[in-house]
This record gives sequence, structure tokens and C-alpha cells, in this order.
Amino acid sequence: MIRKKIYITTRYPAFLLAFAAQWLLFGIVFPQAYAQKRKPVLLVANKHSNTLSFINPKTFQVIETIPTGPNPHEIAVTPDQRTAYLSSYKAPGNTISVIDLVSRKQMKEINTGAYTRIHGVAMAPDGRNAYFTAGQTGFIVEIDTKTNEITRTIPTEGKISHMVYVSADGKRLFTANITSENISVIDRESGRLITQIPCGPGCEGLAFTPDGKYLWAGNQTAGTITIVDLLTYKPIETFECKGMPVRIRFTADGKRALVAGWVKEGTLTVLDVATRKEIKRIRVGDFAIGVELTVDGRYAFVGCEDSEEVQLMPDGSERVKIKTSDSDGIHVVDMKTLEVVSIIKSGLGPDPMIMSFPPEK
Repeated sequence: MIRKKIYITTRYPAFLLAFAAQWLLFGIVFPQAYAQKRKPVLLVANKHSNTLSFINPKTFQVIETIPTGPNPHEIAVTPDQRTAYLSSYKAPGNTISVIDLVSRKQMKEINTGAYTRIHGVAMAPDGRNAYFTAGQTGFIVEIDTKTNEITRTIPTEGKISHMVYVSADGKRLFTANITSENISVIDRESGRLITQIPCGPGCEGLAFTPDGKYLWAGNQTAGTITIVDLLTYKPIETFECKGMPVRIRFTADGKRALVAGWVKEGTLTVLDVATRKEIKRIRVGDFAIGVELTVDGRYAFVGCEDSEEVQLMPDGSERVKIKTSDSDGIHVVDMKTLEVVSIIKSGLGPDPMIMSFPPEK
């Protein structure tokens, strides 16, 4: 285990407290408010079927599945819950699918031209902009969600910027850079690089802790997780997490972290956040990747790559031998018993997923 001494800072400036407050507002309060008025729907992109599935998270039934652009890899939803944006990664990977969540139809496909291998996506807190990584070209692509046009491109100064995230206060952009093994921190207004945070080999999936104080980074090739202090933008600890940790999802109370293991016999590892200790490693579908939780935290949904073989290439791209028959499906884990209680078949390669609360038709 690689471990550095962690120093706990008890006095955080006002901007960081605001960061945490807004993170809780958008991540917890808004979904709960919507849950009282609207029925939740789990959106799952099936990247090898080129489809988007609408799933009832209570009955685990597929409501509807619609076609999308090629190879949809990540999903973001506007705060009004009416529109979803999906990245299209398969080479050349220069399109973005815009989905009307009310009519359940693709309303537009945005062409990104020379900015290719569109992968990660994140939504600004105010919903005015969506951000995408153009991985192999090292840029962030900014979309105006009113016009669905590209407004600017922002260099990340990192190599193979795979995922992108927006801080809860909307002031910072973060990209996980696989090949340069670091995180780029960018001022959203100016597009200026503030710093790059060293992590580890295969740095890809990031997650903010619910209190807004830390950022966890999964170093999939190294089999470790790096914890970053968001006050200083410094790594304060790196600990072992075997099995290619590719995605991280915190429970709402911040006590547990769910880590998808992108290996042949895919796993969902449940970690105790305070001690970094493994509570349980649950066998799910092959090459586990996408993770989402119900609003009440009772169930976790885990997607899978649905591949016979996956290889991460030196340039950060993926070489995938895709299954052509049955899907491993979305594994449903009961968070009380930490057992798989159901498997949902939505299509091949169910990976990115997000809980939404779209208005009724």
C-alpha cells in the first residue's frame, strides 16, 4: 500500500464552504425535491448497441430504448431534467447526441469537427453549458445548451484527457489525464490552466466527496486511488485499490465509496471512506464500469463493458473485442446486504448511467 500522511484542515474559506453547499444542493436536495414530484428514471447508454435505455429504478424494468449516435460513452443532464447530452467516442468520435428526455428522441447531433474522440461530459451547475473532452486532441469542448452549438474549445495541457468535471460552484473544470497521469485544474471563465495535480498511471475516473473537501481519482493501471485536497490542489494520500478502479461513486452521506473494477471478472468494491478499508468486493458483470445509486441509496446499479477482451493502448485508446450475443447486463446491488439482487438487460455495453427526473410527456 502506498500511503502519505494526511493533514486535516479544519478551517476552510468561504468559497470552499459554498462549494460544498452547492454540491449538496445539486447532488442531494434537487433530486430529492424532484423525487417528490416526478418519477425517477435511470438513463443507461448501451455503448455497443448505440442506444439509450430508460429504466424504472424501482421495478428494474426497461421502459423504452431509443437509438443514439455511435458508441455513447458518457451522459450529462440539464438541471431542468429535460435534455441529456451523450458523447460519441468511437473513431473518429466527433459527434455529440442531444436527447429530448420528454419525447425520448434524439433532437440533434452536434458535429465537433477536428475535435475527435469525444468522451467525458459534465454539466455546469446553471445548465447553460455542457463540457466534453476531445480525448486524443487534448481539448475541452464547450456547448451552449440553448443553441446546442460549440462556443469555445479549451486546451487541457494534459495527454489523453478522458473525463471532465465541473466544480459545484461552477468556477473550475477538472480533467483526468490518462497518459500524463495527472488532473488539469482550469479556470472556467478564462479557460486558463491553474495547475496540474500528479496522480498515478491510468488516472481516469474522478469523484468529489459530498462535503466538497476532497477529490478522489482512480488510477486504473496502477490499481490505486489518489485523494486530492480541494483547498490546496495537492495530493495528500494514495492507497491501494486492486482491480483497475475505473469509476468512483460516493453514497450521499459520504461514508462509503463504490468503485467499479474494469477487469475480466468485474467487481464493485465497497470502501469505508474514513479508513480506506475494503468492506466487500462484489462480483458483477465482466469489465464493470458505470455506477449509479437510487436517490434513497438502497440500490446501486453497475454497468459492464460486455467484452470478451479489453486492452488499454499506450495512446489511451481502448481496444475492445465486443461480445455479439448476450449482455452481462446491469447488476443491481442491494446496499443493505451487499448482494446482487437483479440483472437488467438493456443492450450491449451498458456503461454510463445517471438518475434523471424528466417531466411527464
